[in-house]
Amino acid sequence: MRASLMTRAGSVAAAAVIATTGAMATAGAASASTHHARRLPTHLAALKTRAVAHHKHVFVVAGRLTTLKLPLRGRLVMLDRIAGKSVVRIGRERTNQAGVAAFVVDPKVTARFVLVFEGTRHLHSSHSRVVLVRA
Repeated sequence: MRASLMTRAGSVAAAAVIATTGAMATAGAASASTHHARRLPTHLAALKTRAVAHHKHVFVVAGRLTTLKLPLRGRLVMLDRIAGKSVVRIGRERTNQAGVAAFVVDPKVTARFVLVFEGTRHLHSSHSRVVLVRA
């Protein structure tokens, strides 16, 4: 295929314009998205205790959600059960005035649980340590 010199020059000029416009659009989008809002760190501490003295297998898995050592009230905390390599969402609760969310569990076999706070625009996400509940 033979193309004239004028056709080749036109295609080179068109490619240069497209490349320049695309680079400027990318630079504009990158500079617009570089500002990030500061999100406060959160901490989710978990503990396990027996729910009732005469029921050996009923436990309470509780967590305290804080930021900068202040309790976070009314935030949604999820309870996840770790089953092998998968995670299953078991329940969700809102924190009380002290930043505590509690879940009653009665596993038939030994189970591992983790509490998860998914975060908000102003608060980072957080998860607790793994809590082992033996059946």
